[in-house]
Amino acid sequence: MSCSVLIVGTTPDYVAKLYERYSKSLLFLTDLRFQEDPLLSPLPPSSLIFAPLQDAETACRKTRDALTAGRSTPEGIACFDCDSLLLASRLGSELGLRFPTWEAIARSRSKFETKKIWSAHGVASPLASIVSSLRETLGFFNTYGRNMVLKPISGSGSELLFHCTDEPALTQAVKTLEEELPKRSRNPLFRPFPNPAGGSPIDPCRCWVAEEFISGPEFSCDFVLQDEKIFFIRETGKIKATDKPFGSVLAYTFPPRYPSGFQKRILKEALKKATNSLGFDWGFFMVDYIVNQGTPMLLELTPRPGGDSIPELVRAATGLDTLALYLDFVQGRFREPEEPALAPESFASLNFFAPKEGRIEVLDGTGVRALPHVKELFFKKKPGDRVILPPKDYDHRLLGYCILEAKPGLDLMAETQRLQKLLEVSIEQDA
Repeated sequence: MSCSVLIVGTTPDYVAKLYERYSKSLLFLTDLRFQEDPLLSPLPPSSLIFAPLQDAETACRKTRDALTAGRSTPEGIACFDCDSLLLASRLGSELGLRFPTWEAIARSRSKFETKKIWSAHGVASPLASIVSSLRETLGFFNTYGRNMVLKPISGSGSELLFHCTDEPALTQAVKTLEEELPKRSRNPLFRPFPNPAGGSPIDPCRCWVAEEFISGPEFSCDFVLQDEKIFFIRETGKIKATDKPFGSVLAYTFPPRYPSGFQKRILKEALKKATNSLGFDWGFFMVDYIVNQGTPMLLELTPRPGGDSIPELVRAATGLDTLALYLDFVQGRFREPEEPALAPESFASLNFFAPKEGRIEVLDGTGVRALPHVKELFFKKKPGDRVILPPKDYDHRLLGYCILEAKPGLDLMAETQRLQKLLEVSIEQDA
């Protein structure tokens, strides 16, 4: 079979969507634990390679064997998951396919090392330190203003993210990290990874990052670095949930509403310096940043497209498919998209979180779909699925999200609450 792009990692739901939506010639290297997943049953066996992704030697060998057997040579290599980026880089090197370097990815995987390098190169970002005890965490807290954020060194989203402004809250956050991080040792995101500074690998289950809290509205964007230039793919604003664990995103807005006086030229300059300082000279990136007094303060950067509801939001608003654009990019067919002629916050994606733990008995979105300004509704859960809440799990609480067209001045927080009430949800609480 011919193969246009080798996709390394990702989950069965994403594999199924990519296969169905884009190309029957995609080849997926996915983890052995998904071999019996029903979502993969529509795919022909020739499009799937199963291997233990934590074992790079075996994964690379199985990939080479499959390509040889299928007489296939990919035109590009892609990765949608942070935990598979290092493997994708190694495969790219072995197969002669361009992908960001192993060394640059290792630096970006550590949220501490990233900020350390940025600080040394004049990139605005929060002050940060790697800590592994209450004593070390208190030391940072008392040194840098008693207003800080604690986060895993290599996690994603709002998982185990804490904002601490007093010692009792900090003590409780450290206690939760010490209890919860070791439980994630089998999670690919929390496996030990190479120390970019040399020495022993970093174990994300035994340490965490302390960083100063930066005030201001938060945003994210996808961008391309090519030929020493930065090209924006999409920019979105974030609205944080006030009644959920710190960092939880209630909604994404598109296009974003930047503070008055903000200059995108300055953001481009920051992104160029940030990528180059980490060792990247090419790639497709996602970055999170806070605008503080007109300055973009970079939080984290990774060489893959943004996920969550963002691709569907941009697609509904403009027709631009950021995932398809990424697949074209890795095959050397990149074209800069036009900037959308839309007013700020014309569209939004609203997240629906489960109200409690247990097994879902009923999940019906008929009332939400009937609203004229709702363009699409996506469920990530279905009846029979279990819901688990933080701090035990941060992914299983999301029931789904809807994409809507927003009139000027719409209160998205209130709108999310209104639409949540229109969902018919019944969860049988665990005994």
